[in-house]
Amino acid sequence: MTYLSRLIHRFSSDERGVFAIMFGVLAVILIASSGAVVDFVGLQNARNVAQVALDSATLSLHSEVGNKTEAQIGDLAKGLLNERLSPLGLTAVVDTVTVDTNEGSLFIQARFSTPTSFLGLLGIPRISSRIHSQVSSKSSSLEVALVLDSTGSMGGRKMRTLKSAAQSLVSTLMPDPVNPDVAIALVPFNRYVNIGMSNRNEPGLDIEADYSYTPSGQSCRNTYPNDTRHCDTRRETYVTHPTICDYRNQTYTYYVDGSPRTGTRRVAYNCRPGPAQTRTRTVRYNCTGSRGAPVRVCTGRSPRRYRWFGCMGSRHLVPYDTVDDHYASNPVPGVVRRRRTCRVQPMVELTHTRRGLQQAISRMRAQDSTYIPTGLMWGWRLLSPQRPFAAKPYDAKNKKVLILMTDGKNTVSPSLTWTPHDQGQHRVHRGHNTSEANRKTTEICSNIADKDIVVYTIAFEVSDPTIRTILQNCAANGGSYFDANNSAALQEAFDDIAAELQTLRLTQ
Repeated sequence: MTYLSRLIHRFSSDERGVFAIMFGVLAVILIASSGAVVDFVGLQNARNVAQVALDSATLSLHSEVGNKTEAQIGDLAKGLLNERLSPLGLTAVVDTVTVDTNEGSLFIQARFSTPTSFLGLLGIPRISSRIHSQVSSKSSSLEVALVLDSTGSMGGRKMRTLKSAAQSLVSTLMPDPVNPDVAIALVPFNRYVNIGMSNRNEPGLDIEADYSYTPSGQSCRNTYPNDTRHCDTRRETYVTHPTICDYRNQTYTYYVDGSPRTGTRRVAYNCRPGPAQTRTRTVRYNCTGSRGAPVRVCTGRSPRRYRWFGCMGSRHLVPYDTVDDHYASNPVPGVVRRRRTCRVQPMVELTHTRRGLQQAISRMRAQDSTYIPTGLMWGWRLLSPQRPFAAKPYDAKNKKVLILMTDGKNTVSPSLTWTPHDQGQHRVHRGHNTSEANRKTTEICSNIADKDIVVYTIAFEVSDPTIRTILQNCAANGGSYFDANNSAALQEAFDDIAAELQTLRLTQ
């Protein structure tokens, strides 16, 4: 037997490595099979992202129905999809585009793929799935009121986070510079809501003309017109011992809109007389003459000007300050004050234009105290077909949404006294009845829900359990409550709301 034949015979009869080879093959199969679960979970997550991207693209391209061919819309849709998906390692191909000009509908079906991790061991480098979306001219229009807390406690990091999250939501809902089927309003609030000076003469409002008030009485002082006094003067020196102190930094607690803040201040201690210092002063001597008899001079008090700066108070009759009705007999009063107490950015009425809205968000500032009912009422008024700002009717074709975000409890309430010297007796928000403010918040939320308005509420780092419960109960008609404990959670809340609102306008 030759050497080669003996080697072949020995190899065919040797079983020592069979188990190792079989185990290796089976191990690869078992690992890949188990890991397939991870890959398919990743596919589902990718599908959710891709569906949101396709919905946004379909809504954006719906305005091109009748202007572009199906092939052109398909190319645009592919570009929009890959623009959003490529940073995530996903690729998309548009399979079908169907345009129905009679119905004004646009249907897009796409196929996307995502790379695998474990299935790649079995020779499957990518897995794919199909998604589709459809929009019709008969789909619902969307009106959204962003009611955003702009109080002093929102300063710094909180306000920066809010602006970023709100800008992101606007960009998602308004992918184009002008969006005919989407209208968004912005209502920054603190103690008041500023409706803008241009709305002074709108129906349903009671804003008095600026006026001047002159207090009664006179301001008097003594004068000495016959003063004949004369003195010689000289300079002389004297010795003083100025006080010297040591200083240390001391922390203290102060409150901004009910939220505690920590500050530092310098405190003097161990004070003692310092070394002698020589100074000079002027000394009068050898005086003659007298001041003479006093003459009393009196003048009237200066007039005080009261003006309206854009902010609105509470309606005169309490039963009407939580409802959107009876404006003819009970209009909403303007706050006419001597000083500019209107420290909040003007609201933006429902608009289809993205740029102006985003500019208004960027101008928001954190100032003053919190009165949530005023934000809710003006957010509701901007969505309402009632005066003073007539929106679209309440019906199935018009989806109305109110998003309320606040970082704390009510710290002010309507005053029990009237604005001084205001002939219209307009109520201002300078009281401190938190229970009353909370009751009004709850009542307004209930009245808004009765109009089938979808209400989302967000508590941003809120520690007060009462207001958290109020916000949770305020969410209605399919809206959700979000308890955002940090900046990342606030951004996620706005992103989730934007994704849900996209589906309100889709037919599939």
